[in-house]
Amino acid sequence: MAVIRLQNETGDRNVYYEFDPSSAPLGEGGMGRVFRGVRVDRNGATRDVAIKVMFDDLPEHVIERARREASVRILNDNLLEMIDFVEVKERNSYGEVMATHYHVVSEFLNGVNIDDLLIGKTTNHDGQPNPTAERLYLEYQNNRAKFVGYVFRNILSGIMALHLAGYIHRDIDPSNIMVTSEGKIKLIDFGIARQVSTLGTQDKHLTSTGQFLGKPYYAAPELLLGDIAHQDATTDIYALGIMLFQLMAGHLPFDGPMHEVYDKQLKSNLPLKEISDSTVAKIIAKATQKKQEKRYQTAAEFMVDIDRWMMSVSKSSGSSDKGNLMKVGLIAASVAVIATAAVLLAGRFGSSDKVDSNNPRANDVIVENTVQQPKETREEPQPQPQPEPEPEPEPEPEPIQEVSPLPNQQLAINSIAQVESLLMDKRTAQEGFQQLKAMVDAGNYDATYLMSRLYFNPSDKDTAFYQKEWKTMRENSGISADNIKAHQLLFDAFEKNDTDCEMLYQLGCDFMSGSARGCERDTKQAAWCFNQANNSLKNFGGNNADRYKSEIQNKMQRLANANPQRPVKP
Repeated sequence: MAVIRLQNETGDRNVYYEFDPSSAPLGEGGMGRVFRGVRVDRNGATRDVAIKVMFDDLPEHVIERARREASVRILNDNLLEMIDFVEVKERNSYGEVMATHYHVVSEFLNGVNIDDLLIGKTTNHDGQPNPTAERLYLEYQNNRAKFVGYVFRNILSGIMALHLAGYIHRDIDPSNIMVTSEGKIKLIDFGIARQVSTLGTQDKHLTSTGQFLGKPYYAAPELLLGDIAHQDATTDIYALGIMLFQLMAGHLPFDGPMHEVYDKQLKSNLPLKEISDSTVAKIIAKATQKKQEKRYQTAAEFMVDIDRWMMSVSKSSGSSDKGNLMKVGLIAASVAVIATAAVLLAGRFGSSDKVDSNNPRANDVIVENTVQQPKETREEPQPQPQPEPEPEPEPEPEPIQEVSPLPNQQLAINSIAQVESLLMDKRTAQEGFQQLKAMVDAGNYDATYLMSRLYFNPSDKDTAFYQKEWKTMRENSGISADNIKAHQLLFDAFEKNDTDCEMLYQLGCDFMSGSARGCERDTKQAAWCFNQANNSLKNFGGNNADRYKSEIQNKMQRLANANPQRPVKP
């Protein structure tokens, strides 16, 4: 069969996708089949992608759910990158629309899911060995703590980025975590992810009060009850606590028929006596409290206790294997994420088929409550290790030890100015870049803007306001200039703060120049940026205020006939 080309009728007409529908699908589920395809941009550059071809007979609310899944556009090493939602209209000879076909495009991942890895599968979906999966499976069998620590720190890094962007996942379990052939651990499947700011609304897009969509084995009480008003970051924390129990014990805390699991999640304590490490038992207990306010409130808090536990395990075992347990650089990056995330998340909190799996979502269920559950259900006694008949005395969980930060940890929590100082010195530039990257992953605006400037390579006419220090930092860090990446990061900064005069000027120049600066030329969006930059000048305290004013007004005059339009990510 001929290769099919997909292209949106609206949006970016300089990008299209191709796939072969006769090839073996990567996976199939209730919404459609997933094929390996390719993305082609206006310059002929290609990129492998996964294309979910949705079935034609799906109801409207499922289509909307897929559209929302595709809209979760977050760049993070531990999250699946969603790329596009493509609608293709089928027309007759008169131009009338006869049918519309829908497609979800994401990055292509070649790997193995954690649930398969736990039963010994270490090959990718194409049958090729996955060295990282092989190593992790050996650790799972022989050094459970090392395995759990490594996997969990990566998952929590992705969850922090997701939460910082305002989303909760609501479907965290081992089948939605992939170990890729590149050695990354990725959280996938945003099919029922939702923006926290919209959880109190009733709409056709996802769920309504009294409805549960997901897997009850990992679901928090408020998720099971369809209590969307109370679903927040702690809902994902609960699922992570259940999964931590599973990875440590080798089985789920609650199993059996769906209705029994449902009841236990609402009313029963976890069997924490089965967790031999008392520190981990304490972490699980806090993460899986029935009352949300008693759980970890952020993934950053969860990460702190995981790191402390891992360092105590390393110390007690006398291990010198810092390469696999706790690399100093990785610790520093983690603390930067934690420090930034803790600040940004304070007060912030009060989709369906896997992209790369051969297993349909057979365990997904929808439970419709015909009787509203009383609020008191959420006030059940908190989980403590339950006594068995004639119980033996259980050792008191050891308190989580306070560990003094390592020297590199002190650097990690410093300001952006101190990170810049590291980047300006070749001896510390790599460390500075890792800290900068961690801050970007945590959603820090200043770090995101700086990262965008490190990747930017200006032409002779674009040197206005370009600081030579940025080039020095880039060269010291050993990264290559990439104007497409620079523009993407600059847009990410814009989405975090749309009032910074300097950033708005640079973004306007991007849209005014087009491909030379890594994007599509758009005079309407350029005009909006310069107008907004001009409005922000009154709050600009830089030394170049007068020069910025002159340059911005010059650009505004050149774009006087353009109808300003707020930038929208393609």
